[in-house]
Amino acid sequence: MLSKCLAFTLWMLILFNLAACGSGTTSDKPKQSTQPETTNPVDNSARADYRVIIYGNSHSAQLGSILKILVTSQLPNSTIETVTISGWFLDEIVAVSGNLAQLQQSSWSHAIFQGQKYSQSGTTNYSTEATQRLIATAKSNNIMPILFPEHPQRGNPAEAERVYNLHQSISQQEPSCIAPVGLVWNRLLAVMPTAKLYNADGNHASYAGNILTAMTFYEIISGELADAIPYTSALELDQQQQALFGQIVTQVLAEHPACPTP
Repeated sequence: MLSKCLAFTLWMLILFNLAACGSGTTSDKPKQSTQPETTNPVDNSARADYRVIIYGNSHSAQLGSILKILVTSQLPNSTIETVTISGWFLDEIVAVSGNLAQLQQSSWSHAIFQGQKYSQSGTTNYSTEATQRLIATAKSNNIMPILFPEHPQRGNPAEAERVYNLHQSISQQEPSCIAPVGLVWNRLLAVMPTAKLYNADGNHASYAGNILTAMTFYEIISGELADAIPYTSALELDQQQQALFGQIVTQVLAEHPACPTP
C-alpha cells in the first residue's frame, strides 16, 4: 500500500513539473512590438551616376547647379543630373498633384527635402507628416533621402540648432540623412566672421553661402571628403576661402554624421 502511495505521489510531482514548464514557455514568449517598423536609408554614395531630385523653395534654388560643378570637376568617372521641384513649403509641394509621383517615376539616387515649416520664434509646432511621407516614398524606391535644415538668419545662430533639432526629430520618426547646414554655417562664421555668406536681406545665401551649403551635400551624396577638394577655379572663391570651407564641412560632418548608423 505504501509503495502505491509513493508511486502516485511521484507521478503527481512529474505532472506538476510538466505543467509548470509548459506555462513558463508560454509566458516567456517575446512580446510583439507596438512601434511602427522603420528602415534606415540606403547608401547610394558609391554609384557612378548621381540622379538627384530636390524639393524645396528659394533656399535650395542654386543647389543643383553648384552640385553639378562639384561632381563634374572632382569626380571625372561620375555623372550627375539634378531636377528641382519648387514651391513654398514641403506640405504645399506634396499637395500639388504629380509632385510626389515624380519620386516614383525615375531611378533617382538621392532626394533632398528642404522647406519643412518651422516657427522662427519656436512657439508654434507644424506638422511634419508631409516630410515623413517624402522620406518614406524615397526609401521605398531605393532613393537616399537627405533632409535640408536651412541655415540661420544673420545674427541668430541659435536658429541653426533649433532647426537642426527639428529635423532630427523627423528622422527619429522616419529615418533619413540630415545635412547639418546651419551647424556648418555657424562654425564657419565663428572661424571667419567676415565671410559674406548672406545676401543683403540677411536671410538668403550669397553665392559663397550657396557654395558652402553645396559642399556639405557633395560630401554626403558622394562620400568624398570636402576638405580633399583641390582648388577649383569654377567655384569662383579664392583658394584660402575654398580650403577653409572644405575643412569646416568635413569637420562638422565628422562630429554630426549625416546618416543614421545601421
